[in-house]
Amino acid sequence: MYPYGPPPGPPPRIDAGQLRPRRRWFVAAAVIAAVCVGIGVASFLLTLTSTVDSVDDDKAFTSGQSVTIRIGPDDAAAIYVRSPFVSRARCEVVSGPSGSTPRVTTPESTFTVTKGSVEWERVFVLKADTAADYRVTCDDRRGALTFAPGDDADLASFVGGIVVTVVVPLLGLLAGSGIAIIVGVRRGRHRRWLEAQAYYGHR
Repeated sequence: MYPYGPPPGPPPRIDAGQLRPRRRWFVAAAVIAAVCVGIGVASFLLTLTSTVDSVDDDKAFTSGQSVTIRIGPDDAAAIYVRSPFVSRARCEVVSGPSGSTPRVTTPESTFTVTKGSVEWERVFVLKADTAADYRVTCDDRRGALTFAPGDDADLASFVGGIVVTVVVPLLGLLAGSGIAIIVGVRRGRHRRWLEAQAYYGHR
């Protein structure tokens, strides 16, 4: 005899398909995380490739020689020097369209590109009002430097690419984890509610 009634039986079995939110939200969380990580990887590869390609070392030339470079208002041209430096460099435009005066300036920030085992440092930025091919010559007092033309590296774009590489995957992982946790908690609550409903309804 049980003075307070028979002991409770095992909790009723709940079909997982009845639980809400549905399990498809776990898949959505995984997809969000995977897509964001993929964007980060693609951004890293794109940033790395564009940075390395900013130096045209196939057109490298030694002190006292010259090279033809496309310079214009929208052409971000630059001169790189092979590191390490052994003397101070100087570059000037020696030929181009008449009436155009290209400007050779020293960049405010340092930017170094590594290609293989060679480091190239940006030392001059070239701008012109008229887009055209210009002949540029570079030298140094000791005649020991090696130069290479290339694109003026946009430091803001480089930093932006690194930020995307780091931040987007991090946000995707946080969002995916957050969705998975919320869905798991709510499904657990819903399971307990269904069990209680089935159990007391049976009693």
